[in-house]
Amino acid sequence: MADVTVYRTWDEPMADMCVGLLRAEGLNPLKVTDIVRSVHPFTVDGLGEIEVRVPEDESVRADEIISARFSDTDKDNNTGD
Repeated sequence: MADVTVYRTWDEPMADMCVGLLRAEGLNPLKVTDIVRSVHPFTVDGLGEIEVRVPEDESVRADEIISARFSDTDKDNNTGD
């Protein structure tokens, strides 16, 4: 089964908070990025976007949890699929 992106951000603390929240609810999130932050700790032209993914069968529950816990501003600035 494929993983589904449920949250995107360029802010690592926000991604960590989202992952922690989903784990606390019993889901299995995965934080994915294209760069190694210890080597490139900055964002250039969108490089460094972080995705939070969950297994496809957990995506609806993950969306519900994120919608209930994150503000509209957070969701507008950090949209998932």
